[in-house]
Amino acid sequence: MRLRHRAARVPSHRAGDPPVPAQRRSRHRAEPAAAVAPAVPPASAVPAPAAPPAASSRRRNLGLALALVTGLLGSGALVWQGTNAVFSSTTANSGNSWTLGSVTLADDDSGSALFAVPSMVPTDQGENCLTVSYTGNVAASVKLYATASTDASSVAQYVDLVIEEGSGGGFGDCTGFVAGGAAIYTGTLANFTSTKTNHGNGVGSWAPTGTADTVYRIGYTLNAATPSNKQGAVTTVTFQWESQS
Repeated sequence: MRLRHRAARVPSHRAGDPPVPAQRRSRHRAEPAAAVAPAVPPASAVPAPAAPPAASSRRRNLGLALALVTGLLGSGALVWQGTNAVFSSTTANSGNSWTLGSVTLADDDSGSALFAVPSMVPTDQGENCLTVSYTGNVAASVKLYATASTDASSVAQYVDLVIEEGSGGGFGDCTGFVAGGAAIYTGTLANFTSTKTNHGNGVGSWAPTGTADTVYRIGYTLNAATPSNKQGAVTTVTFQWESQS
């Protein structure tokens, strides 16, 4: 048997009629709409992957890192200084100084030589005295020796000397001189000038401890054995006293 399906007649809607409910418009339930696929944007609209940071960005990042490290170091220094603080106190002793002692010598010759003997002949003799003054303030040892001697004709070997320490008398006049002991030198002028040349090998026993004076008497004799060919010969010497402490 053949069945026919007849579509339901939907009454027409005229103006002024009440709206026909949707369920009455069709006896068949409307099929759900097909799922709509999401729109795919064109390739030009897709954002490109982010480019790696430029060199300036890297430098900026490096600068930030250095600034951070510097800040940390500075912070550490502040912490160290803060934790290193201590209580302190001082005391001082000022005005210290060191003044050297003096060993000053002077004599009464007024710049004149002890001897200026002209026209000597064998066996001639003479003497003179000299006062040496010590004005130092420490104990010292005073010695006599020779400097600046000349003897071109080798005549000094014929001049005999006797040197004494004592008191009384003075420059140009030995009146009242009293020797303080044995002579401090007996020998030729040549020997004196060659062997008594500094404080270490000089002659004398005077050892003042403060201001004091000592008189030296020096006597000479031209040896009787002086040969005739020494006529007109000249010899010179400087007598020098030195104090050391």
